[in-house]
Amino acid sequence: MLQGVSHKFRSGCMMLARSQAGSITFLGTAFLVHEQGYLLTAAHLTAEEPDLVVVPAAAGDDFSPMTFDRVAAMPVEVRQRDVERDVALLRIRQDIAISVPDDFLGATAAVRCGASVMSLGYSFAHQQVHSLLGFNAVVSAKIRSHNDTALILYDSAFHEGDRGGPLVHVADGHVIGIVSGRFEPAEIVAPAAATAHKLEARETNVSYAVAIEYGLDLMRAENLLAEQFGAG
Repeated sequence: MLQGVSHKFRSGCMMLARSQAGSITFLGTAFLVHEQGYLLTAAHLTAEEPDLVVVPAAAGDDFSPMTFDRVAAMPVEVRQRDVERDVALLRIRQDIAISVPDDFLGATAAVRCGASVMSLGYSFAHQQVHSLLGFNAVVSAKIRSHNDTALILYDSAFHEGDRGGPLVHVADGHVIGIVSGRFEPAEIVAPAAATAHKLEARETNVSYAVAIEYGLDLMRAENLLAEQFGAG
């Protein structure tokens, strides 16, 4: 099942970067959600909007070079952004033929603690490793942050390049979240409570993704769901 999930989504996961003065600075991961070139990612990666580009994954299952000297970068624009929920909707500026899987966007209501999930992202692209990595994990909890954002916690160590990638529910092959970062309790609890109890920051091996529903809201604002998925 994990192999099927990896094959289903690997071609749609792209490196998100900034292209300036002929050089490319890697930011994180984005993934395709619509045949018209729309992608979802984490909003905090798009804070500096100009010069954003995406780079497609290498095709095939053969051993590929760890680092590519040249990449085929495609410019993108930010179409919708929800900073509070940390979700952004991008669109590729050029017209290209794009295919996306059928029935691949899910709902967090169907996910229970203990469910098997897979995260996909360019985990080590900051270190010039331009390969898409997939990590198997288990849903540890479903919680709400101090600003009422629905978060999915899963037991897999987070890497910087994973930001913006999809979290996939293995049982049905549906994307249920957008990877945001390492779960840090001192940052997630209400600031007032953190100050009152003098909580210290601690590194954890738990990561978190924001619920896919926030991404669906951005797609709905672009009239994409009614067109492709029959929802609105």
